[in-house]
Amino acid sequence: MKLKRMLIEFMVKHDLIPARIKWRKSASGVGRLFNDVFHMLSKEDRRKLGELMYHWGLEDADKIVEMLGIERDLHGCAIALLAVNSIFGIKSHIVKESDDEIVIHVTKCLWKDKRGWTPEVCASIERYDMGYFME
Repeated sequence: MKLKRMLIEFMVKHDLIPARIKWRKSASGVGRLFNDVFHMLSKEDRRKLGELMYHWGLEDADKIVEMLGIERDLHGCAIALLAVNSIFGIKSHIVKESDDEIVIHVTKCLWKDKRGWTPEVCASIERYDMGYFME
């Protein structure tokens, strides 16, 4: 046990904790924080939080398009959504694509088992994606 403890201490002191572990903990923390704040708010303040997420999506849209080098079309929006989902621990994929419709299925969500996580919470945070797509 002493060797394991020493190894962990070395990794912590020298910032050698794997990025995947850091990312997972950070993404999980974002979901937990959002969920807890959502449940602290009144119905009117929850609406305002949804609007905040929507406006953040609008503000981030240009940066995401540039960063990913995608077109601002239906396919580009789907690719951006898959990328943002991946960043926040949501596994998703395109199951159907035509000229006027893309269907994306989510197969795993890092946040779904969080205490108090409900479809209402999910819909509120989803407003970010809606802001991106409305640009």
